[in-house]
Amino acid sequence: MEPFFKNLQLDIEKAVRHAMEKIRQEMGEEHIYSAALVTDSDCISLFLAVNTEEALARRDESDRTPERLADLRMYWPEKLVSRVADGSFSLNRYIPDEWDYSDGSSSELNQVSQQLYDREASLSDTDADAYDEVHGQFQEQLLETAAQAFETLRAEGVFDPKTFCFISMSDDDRTPDIEDHSAQRLNTPEQYKQFQDWTSCFNA
Repeated sequence: MEPFFKNLQLDIEKAVRHAMEKIRQEMGEEHIYSAALVTDSDCISLFLAVNTEEALARRDESDRTPERLADLRMYWPEKLVSRVADGSFSLNRYIPDEWDYSDGSSSELNQVSQQLYDREASLSDTDADAYDEVHGQFQEQLLETAAQAFETLRAEGVFDPKTFCFISMSDDDRTPDIEDHSAQRLNTPEQYKQFQDWTSCFNA
């Protein structure tokens, strides 16, 4: 891995450690079940999203109101909405954008994002014929760096072994593959199977 991403990994780890201190203060006695590092389709931003079982329960309860169920029926199959209504399925369990906790607008991950933005901007000097390949390598390296940071943080105990960790990308066709690959890599087979089962129901 090139020096930029080696140093970036250290910066991500440091930023996440500090962000988790803030999040743990905010959530009090709630219990974390999942954490995600989320980037965008250009890989020039990165934020941490975390959710707790208690926060998920609050969101699921709000999804079961008659008004909300009526809205869901406009976009989701009745079979899935019925499971939401009876409490046997959560639409939000593995959707970081719907979670209650994140690193916030003034966290050190914003500095990481600035580094990514500047690095990506420097790629504009690349020869046009080579740009797509170089940009693709940049994105692959960021995803690998984020995964390695998660592995280090879990080994340190920043994330409990029971916490489901994965990497996500906002609004991109590659998102399912990125989430699935990282979920399999970063978690136990049992945790990954639960994620696969949820994904199958979500996409049915």
